[in-house]
Amino acid sequence: MHSKHPFIHQLGIALKNNLQGYLFFDAFSVNKNELVLVFNNIDKWLSMKLIIEARTFFIQFYDYPIERKGSTYVLFNELKNSPFIDLKLHENERSFRLVFKNNLSLVFKLYGSLANVLLFDDENLISLFRSQIESDKHLLLSNFTKLESADIQNSMPTRFYVYENEKQFPVLNIEPHNSGENKEYDSVFEAFNEFTRQYLGRYFFTQKKEKLIQQSQGELKRWKPIAENASNALNFLKNNARNEEIGHIIMANLHLMKKGEETLETTDFYTNLPISIKLKANLNPQENAQYYYKKARNQKNEEQLLATKIEQAKQKIAINEEKLAIVLAAQSMRDLKQFDLPIGKQKKQEEQRETYRTFMQNGWKILVGKSASNNDELTLKVAQKNDLWLHAKGVSGSHVVIKNQNNKPFPNEVIHYAAQLAAYYSKSKGSAMVPVIFTPKKFVRKPKGADPGQVFVEKEELILVEPKIS
Repeated sequence: MHSKHPFIHQLGIALKNNLQGYLFFDAFSVNKNELVLVFNNIDKWLSMKLIIEARTFFIQFYDYPIERKGSTYVLFNELKNSPFIDLKLHENERSFRLVFKNNLSLVFKLYGSLANVLLFDDENLISLFRSQIESDKHLLLSNFTKLESADIQNSMPTRFYVYENEKQFPVLNIEPHNSGENKEYDSVFEAFNEFTRQYLGRYFFTQKKEKLIQQSQGELKRWKPIAENASNALNFLKNNARNEEIGHIIMANLHLMKKGEETLETTDFYTNLPISIKLKANLNPQENAQYYYKKARNQKNEEQLLATKIEQAKQKIAINEEKLAIVLAAQSMRDLKQFDLPIGKQKKQEEQRETYRTFMQNGWKILVGKSASNNDELTLKVAQKNDLWLHAKGVSGSHVVIKNQNNKPFPNEVIHYAAQLAAYYSKSKGSAMVPVIFTPKKFVRKPKGADPGQVFVEKEELILVEPKIS
């Protein structure tokens, strides 16, 4: 409604009624899509801010002078101190003009995203706000000469309404909406201000929310395949590579082997099954064993690199899944405030969030300490009393915290997964099974004078798990 000609004419009439006795004081733009106009009447002021955004226009009104700040572009100097004389409405057009002394006119051409303000001297265009609209440079005042009849000027509505439509964007109208909440105003300026505030607020919120969703989904699309591929590669190495065992088998059969042989046919004493081992003919038996031992060391290094890669990917996934959940649930800019930091600071904040290893399991967030001092910070400063705390029993290792979710019971599968993490990030990592204690954080305290990472647990439960991170 705000961009249709009947309302634009009502806006023009309101300006005519309010600008009586005013002088043109100033005009400037702060960017190519924002124009400020200021009018003065002794100790009274009327400022207007025309904003081109969201593929349409908005106008905000103020009862004080908006001053120039920073870099601005001054416009319409020819009107300085010119008194306002009259308003001319343009029949069936989304435009009107303010007439000043000496045949100067300001035309408000409010054509949605092509809105503009142009200064004319008689029929001649002197200057315009948005010079990037090439076609406006050739407009004549005669393009706007059809004037609305006088009785239209006397039909100013007494009420204006702002309400939301089905798309959650506000509407400005002279009639109330038959359903939903209507905000009612007896001033078109106040109604336009509220409409602008609501619309641009919703628009910028929607734009920001969509951008953050795309960012998080893009990161998840990037890191999930990395985690999956690294996990598959690690499983393949663990399931198919037995280089150290083969080295042992060769060493046990040295007395049966000679240099130059290409295979060793023997019994695998790990499985009690026949095995055929490929040998390098240019190596002697001991060198063949060393060859397989070297491959085993390289395999362990590769496994460690893959495990690190998996951990990094899982942390990135957890962070972006958490971010995506927050953004999807956001209802206002306030909910997105934490993402307002500049890129550099966002990266620093993300690094701070990665101070602890972060995992997600069935929607539950799990934090794992990285060092003794880091364990203290996690347990004593980050963990809340109703979070669940875990640690490998009887050995040094990482503190693990499952974040509480509105006092919901911790699922057994989540506790089991977190316990596996506690076992993996402990001195018992190489064991087949590891006992892990768990308890609400409120039962964990740090004795006075205790070393970093040392705590006292008042009560605990025990679970036996395999150490793993996948």
